[in-house]
Amino acid sequence: MTRLHGETHESIGRNDPCHCGSGKKFKKCCEKNVAQEQLMQEQNTALQKVLQAFFKNHPRPSEQKELLAWKDKTENLLVPLYGEEKSGGIIGDTFFFSEHVDVWNDFIKQQVAREERTQIQRVLSSWIDPVFLIGEILSITNYRAEMRDLLSEKVYEIDVNESFPVDNGNLALGFYLPDARMNDRFLMTLNSITVTVETKTETIGKLKDMYSTSETTSSQEFYRRNLIPIYQMFSSGIRSRHEVPEDVLETVRSLELFMIEHDLKSDELIETFFHHIEPLPSVPEAAIAGAIQFSIEQNLLQFGWSLQQLAEQFEVEQEAIQDFADTLRIFYDEVIAGQEKEAAYAFEVGTNPKTNELQNWQLFMHLKNAAITSESALKRQMEYYHAKPYEPKSDAEKAQLTAYELYAMNRDDRDSDRIKAIQQLAPQLTDGFLLSAEAETDFMEKEALLKEAIRHGQAYYEKEMDIPWLYIANRPYLRAIFLLGVHYWAQREHQQAFAEFQKLLQLNPGDHQGARYLAISSLIVLGKFEEAESLIAHYEDAYADNAFYSWFKWLIQREQDLHSRATQELYEEAVEQNPYVKKYVERRLDVLPYPLSAIITPRSPEEARLIWSFLAPALMKN
Repeated sequence: MTRLHGETHESIGRNDPCHCGSGKKFKKCCEKNVAQEQLMQEQNTALQKVLQAFFKNHPRPSEQKELLAWKDKTENLLVPLYGEEKSGGIIGDTFFFSEHVDVWNDFIKQQVAREERTQIQRVLSSWIDPVFLIGEILSITNYRAEMRDLLSEKVYEIDVNESFPVDNGNLALGFYLPDARMNDRFLMTLNSITVTVETKTETIGKLKDMYSTSETTSSQEFYRRNLIPIYQMFSSGIRSRHEVPEDVLETVRSLELFMIEHDLKSDELIETFFHHIEPLPSVPEAAIAGAIQFSIEQNLLQFGWSLQQLAEQFEVEQEAIQDFADTLRIFYDEVIAGQEKEAAYAFEVGTNPKTNELQNWQLFMHLKNAAITSESALKRQMEYYHAKPYEPKSDAEKAQLTAYELYAMNRDDRDSDRIKAIQQLAPQLTDGFLLSAEAETDFMEKEALLKEAIRHGQAYYEKEMDIPWLYIANRPYLRAIFLLGVHYWAQREHQQAFAEFQKLLQLNPGDHQGARYLAISSLIVLGKFEEAESLIAHYEDAYADNAFYSWFKWLIQREQDLHSRATQELYEEAVEQNPYVKKYVERRLDVLPYPLSAIITPRSPEEARLIWSFLAPALMKN
C-alpha cells in the first residue's frame, strides 16, 4: 500500500510505551500492525513487479501486428477525445484486458505457477479476466472511496490519493484488478482509469438503455462488447491534469484548417507544433507561417509557397517566419526526430491487382505442383520460395507474368506492343482482355472487352473456396467483374453498376476490393435508401471506415430531407471524421476517376477525394 500523504513512522523500541496511548508496551500493542503493514508493502512490491514485467515484455513481436491493427482501429476515435497519452493507455488496456485477454491470462497463470507465497497466488489468481467498471464515487473516507458500478450496482472500494483524485459524484471508468487481501470488494486501480466530472444524466440513461436492450447476459459481457463506444460516450467532462491555453488550441486549429484548405496533411507537424507552442508564455504572431515554412524545409509537406508568399498570406515579416521555423526545427531535432514512428494504418484501393498479388502468384506457381506431405513441409516450402522469382514454364504463364509487370507501370507507360504480345501468347487470358479494356477509349468496345474478360475468367474460377479472394487464380475473374461495375458506374449506368457490385459481394462476401462503397454510391443515386442503409449496417465496423460511412449516412439523410436537423447533425459528424471532404461538397469540385491503384490513410486528402467520388454522382445528378 503506498504511503499516505503526511504519514510518518518514528523509531520506537519494542518495550517502550506504545505511541497510540493505550498504556501497553509497543510489542503488545501496535507492533503487530507495523509488521502487517511491512508485509503488505512487500506484497505490493511483488505485485507491482508482476505488472511491470507484463508491460515490459508485451507486446511481443508476435503480438505487434494485432496490437497495431487495434490501435489503427481505435486511435482516431480516442485521441481527439482523450489526447495521445491517455488514449495510449486506454488502447493498451482494451487490447490486453479484453480484445486479447488470453495473452494477459496466460501470463498471470505462469506467474501463479511460479509463486510460492499463498496470498500472492490468491491475489494473482483473481486477476484473470480483469474487471471493467463505470463506478460512481459515493463517499470518500481516509483516502478510501466507495463506488457503485452503474450497471451491476455492486459497491466496491478503491484507494484514492493525490495521484488519483476523485470527488463524490465523479465516475471512474476503466479496468480494475481485485485485491482480496483487503476484502472481497476491494479493487486496485490502474493508471489508465479515467475520471469524468459532471456527466450528463442523458449519457448515463443511454448507457442503461443500451444494456437493458442488449442480448448480453451480464454487465461485464456488455462492457466488453462496447468498450470503445463507452469511452466515446463518457469522454465529455474529462478531468484534465492541466488545461491547455485557449490561444494554443485556437492556433493549432488554424494551422490544421489551413492544411485542410490546401489538401495537406502531416500529423507529425501538428504534434511538433502543439508541443512546441504549448509551454510558451504566448503564441508568436508568426507561428502558423513559421510552422509551414519549417514543414516545407523538412519535407513534411509538399507545398510550393515561398517565404514571401507566406509573409503576404499571414501578414507577418519574413524574418519572423524564418526565426520561428528555425526554433521549431531545433525543438523537432531535440525532442521529436529521434522518436520511433509507428506505422500508419493504410488500405489499398483501385482496379489494378493488389501490390502483393504478383508475389502471391509466383509463390502459388512454385507450390502448385510441389509434393507436400504435411503442414510443416508446406511452411518450409513457403519460406523457401517466398521471395524467389518464378520462371514461366509456358506461354500462358509468360503472358500472366507480363500482365503483372504492365500493371505495375503507369497507364501512360504501358507498351501496347506488350499487350498485343500477351494476346498472342495466351488469347484467352483474362488479364489480357482487362489491359486491352483499360487502353480502350470507345465505350462499347471497352464494355465488350470487359465482358470477354469475365467470360474467360469464369472458366477458371474456383467457387468452392471458403474465401474466394484468397485463391490467387480467382482474382482475375473477380477483378474483371469489379472493372465492369466501375465502368458502368463511371458512365452513370448505376443500375447496371450495382448489379455487378452485388454479384461480386455475393461471390466474395469479405469484399477485399471495396465493392461495397461503389454499391452504396449506386443505390443512393437510384434512390434505394433502405437498401443502402442495409448494406452499410452489414459492413460497417465500429472502429474502421468511419469517414466513408459517416458521409454516406449524411448523403442518405440529405436526399430524404435536406433541411432537417438530423441532416445537419450527420453533416457535422461526417466533417469530424474527414474534414477535407467539406470543400468538395460545398464547391462541387471536379471528380477524379476511380483510381487504378492508391494507398489511402484515414482522415487524409486522398481519402477525401475518394469519398467525394462516391458522393458526387448523387449530389451532381441534376
